[in-house]
Amino acid sequence: MAKIPEIKPGDLVKVYTKIIEGDKERITPFQGVVIQIKGKNLGKTFTVRKMSAGVGIERIFPLHSPMIAKIEVKKKGRVRRAKLTYLRHKKGKRMKIREAAPKKPTEEVPPSPEEQAVSEPEEQTSEGAPGKKTVEKI
Repeated sequence: MAKIPEIKPGDLVKVYTKIIEGDKERITPFQGVVIQIKGKNLGKTFTVRKMSAGVGIERIFPLHSPMIAKIEVKKKGRVRRAKLTYLRHKKGKRMKIREAAPKKPTEEVPPSPEEQAVSEPEEQTSEGAPGKKTVEKI
């Protein structure tokens, strides 16, 4: 059984499944968009939809199946629904899903000493009143 990544509806995934033909075994990929996830625990399944020669193909995979060799998440999609069955009626660009923004790092990196020296010029004061700048005349 493969390590299962976190997948959600709207993600573009590539599922590698094992196919046994007689005494031979091969692995075939199926790449498409996750349109729904059903069930819970070991009975969880997910449906992947792809377009092939202008025809939509859907395939339902059991998430914890030993026949799944590997699952790769190619793109994270940003959707507002749990079931994307409305994609069945769309083709081409209308089937496109927005890509999720990458997560920002939580900790802030302090600027290096060189950046501080460039960004903050030092003020020079002469013998004038305290806190005031004076310009020397030649």
